[in-house]
Amino acid sequence: MAYTVQMGKRQFYGLRGNLHMHTTLSDGTKTRQEIGSIAGQAGLDFIVITDHNVYEPGQDAWVEDTLVLVGEEVHDPEREVQSSHTLCFNSGATMFDHAADPQALIDAVAARGGFTFLAHPFEREVADWLPEPNLSWRDWQVEGYAGIELWNYMSEFKAVLKNKAHAILYAYQPELAISGPYPETLCMWDKLLESRRVSVLGGSDAHSTVYRMGPIEREVLPYDYLFRCINTHLLSEEPLTGEVKQDKATVYKALQAGHGFVGYEQPAPVAGFKFWARSGDAEAIMGQDLELEDRVKLWATTPAPARLRLLRNGETVAQTQGDRLTLVTHEPGVYRLEAHRRYAGRERGWIYSNPIYIR
Repeated sequence: MAYTVQMGKRQFYGLRGNLHMHTTLSDGTKTRQEIGSIAGQAGLDFIVITDHNVYEPGQDAWVEDTLVLVGEEVHDPEREVQSSHTLCFNSGATMFDHAADPQALIDAVAARGGFTFLAHPFEREVADWLPEPNLSWRDWQVEGYAGIELWNYMSEFKAVLKNKAHAILYAYQPELAISGPYPETLCMWDKLLESRRVSVLGGSDAHSTVYRMGPIEREVLPYDYLFRCINTHLLSEEPLTGEVKQDKATVYKALQAGHGFVGYEQPAPVAGFKFWARSGDAEAIMGQDLELEDRVKLWATTPAPARLRLLRNGETVAQTQGDRLTLVTHEPGVYRLEAHRRYAGRERGWIYSNPIYIR
């Protein structure tokens, strides 16, 4: 559950959450209440449910020990090449009426005080025998969104099922299938950061569907498993209080601003990861701006040793093997940290920080 972490002069509450999932209201297999209970058992502080083109107002609630928030994943079901799904948060109403126009959708959510993330921006073609379309984002001219979904578990999983033997193997050993965000997603993120702030989140895209292949029947990627895989950790100077309205504001403020990171929790726990910077007397954490005064020092520490890579404007400026990395520089730019760790036979993506913007 929630933990504390000290970065510089300030202490933050780390909130472990899972984003982008579906219930029986769209194509999931469990109710909101059931999923909330499962999330609590998995140690999550919050989840955000995003059913397809469905939003029920007034359903945000604490379910046992987990804050369950309700968003919406909006798309145009009549679009000839299915694409450009949008995660809508804090809108307070269904946004489906705007599904045909992604820019109008983004603007409508913002007008209601909410914000949007572009879902699974890059997907790959799947095997012909799988009834799964490529749902990549195809409207990159849009503006005004808060961020992108950097790593979507379901997108990566379905793309590795090249044949039925793979499907059976990965259904029973899904950890062999997942390696990290797509390079094209990372590349696009860095490109977008050249001109604007872009936060990232990690999504499970959980459905917990039961699949059948001949005599084999199995619930593939159950909610409980996915809630222990790709999670989004948010950082807040205020703890969750148990009061829904206040806690909802705390979660959404941190998510929209990018105060946090994406972590794959199978290789090792990620709680306690730190990435922050200081210039003069001023300090900044992930998602914040920092004015450069002569020089800046950046610190990163991880809960376990890993291959650490610090990037500025998409280019590597420092890397090491271990659990800490520091850099002193005179260069402004957009700095982010990646950590890769060996797991299940090979190196996997582990932690991806939101940027620190040094001006």
